[in-house]
Amino acid sequence: MATATTHAHTTRTSAAKVASAAAVLFAAAFFWTVASVNVPREAGDAELLNWWQQSSNQLSGMVSQYCALAAAVLFVVLLNYFRTLAAGTSAVQWTAFARSMGLIFSMSLLVSAALRGVIGHMVKVDKEPLPGLDVLRYSTALNYNLIGTITMATLALTILAISIVILRTRVLAKWSGYVGLATSTIILLATAAMIGAFAIPAALLWSLCLGVAIWRQPASI
Repeated sequence: MATATTHAHTTRTSAAKVASAAAVLFAAAFFWTVASVNVPREAGDAELLNWWQQSSNQLSGMVSQYCALAAAVLFVVLLNYFRTLAAGTSAVQWTAFARSMGLIFSMSLLVSAALRGVIGHMVKVDKEPLPGLDVLRYSTALNYNLIGTITMATLALTILAISIVILRTRVLAKWSGYVGLATSTIILLATAAMIGAFAIPAALLWSLCLGVAIWRQPASI
């Protein structure tokens, strides 16, 4: 019996360590998703074409793609851990809502990953000619709109739901729930104002705080 209990505690502690690391790595991957590439906005035809003709910019788009892919996978790891942590609590509906919104967020991030890397992949891997200006502008605008609206809105709703579960059930430190409420409100307001991408630092702060809260939780939880 003692061995079984020790094993259960070790398993939970290991899962917490993985989830905590996933939260920190998600923040890093999400940061580099947007920081590694910066297509100029409101650029003239010549400026935009010149930007895309640079090999380093094509490569940065591919780097951004893989960072977005990593962020999506890491967020699912974090979601699965939280779902297990909250299992058996009274916040069943909020936990389910958090998981649903989180999966939509991850899927939208995968779509963004494809949009970020498609031009670089076409030119550097498939050896295709650079697309015309209309395609370049459309793919850039579509990606910015996706990140700034759907991706950030679903992330904010995920954070909100997770925070409510934390505050109702105390599965993690209460302060992490308040951090989540504040950051989700900031992100939702920014998304409503059509500047959701500018609220990404708030999402990164939440993820790092959640990682700390998971790491510091008692092993017996």
